[in-house]
Amino acid sequence: MKLLLAVVGLVLIGIATAKDVEVISNEAIVEHDGKYHYHYELGDGSKATQDGILKHVDDSHEGEAIQGRFAFVSDDGEEYSISYTADENGYRPVGAHLPTPPPIPESVLKTLKYLEEHPYNPENDQKKHR
Repeated sequence: MKLLLAVVGLVLIGIATAKDVEVISNEAIVEHDGKYHYHYELGDGSKATQDGILKHVDDSHEGEAIQGRFAFVSDDGEEYSISYTADENGYRPVGAHLPTPPPIPESVLKTLKYLEEHPYNPENDQKKHR
């Protein structure tokens, strides 16, 4: 809920500071169970949508699960778009312009496969030292 209020506040600040940008659509729904949805679209091509729910993570943790996307037209005229998920596993953005990690080297893949096939057994280690 705090995240929702922060995001809505930032959106409103952005809208208030923008000059001559028409609000094409604006929607915000917050339900009694913590579920929410918001969406806006501006005349400059900026748009955002987000949906969230309260989620039971485990016996001692409650949290939020959020899915959303936003897009904007940059100064170079290109539209940049990001979709994302945020939950107990962190924030995970996806976008064509975002950097991606380099491929995993073959030697590391072989090592991981070996470790998976030969898990560590502490009993074997103790037998060696007797």
